[in-house]
Amino acid sequence: MIYLFTEGKGTHLVDFEPIEVKTHHILFISRGQIHAFDPKETYDGKALIFTEDFFCKSEKDRRFLQETPLFDNNFHQSYYKINNNFNRLNDLFSEIFEELKHFPDRNQGDILHNLLSRILLLSEREIEEQIGIKKVPSSTDRLSVKFRKEVNNHFRTSKKTVIYADMLHVSVRRLQLATSSTFNQTPKEIINDRILLEAKRMLSYDELSVKEIANYLGFEESTNFNKFFKLKLGITPREFKNKL
Repeated sequence: MIYLFTEGKGTHLVDFEPIEVKTHHILFISRGQIHAFDPKETYDGKALIFTEDFFCKSEKDRRFLQETPLFDNNFHQSYYKINNNFNRLNDLFSEIFEELKHFPDRNQGDILHNLLSRILLLSEREIEEQIGIKKVPSSTDRLSVKFRKEVNNHFRTSKKTVIYADMLHVSVRRLQLATSSTFNQTPKEIINDRILLEAKRMLSYDELSVKEIANYLGFEESTNFNKFFKLKLGITPREFKNKL
């Protein structure tokens, strides 16, 4: 999902963290993220929802989604000011909405895919310029990014730094130096942050019990999950759930 904020101001909650909505800003929401509007706020904008299956018509498309910083949202929020391409992006959103008014024909899917691709590519160009992504990242940065991807894939079953070091064929010390340099966090902090984020997301679902969530996240005993959660947030999972 993509939000392009066109006017007004307010607050939008994403994964329980407030984002200050401002004009000419863009927000990318990944599958699994929890977000909510505040009905009392007065901002306006355009929203675009698409599925991975719709966009990924080729291996190149799939690789783009895997590698782009736009949807790397499990460790930080993808929310940016658009400095140079706001009008172009706004027009592309409008073109998509106009196209959807037409009766579907054999060309519509390709037209929508083309417009969506342009939105994503323009956004990525602008954001890479803003945050200074290196076209040729250092070996340290590449290792750190690979580590975060492995954490995202295995945090439920693998919670020890040494396991990820073995996956990446480096020493624990080498991995610690890399993540500290790239993200200013230790590997263990990154692992714990990912577990905590998933726990908070799952606690927002009424149908799941604390015990079920603990089991899903790989805690052998729900008491261990309770201790982990309270150590990080100062409240128990049930207290967090009751506050939602």
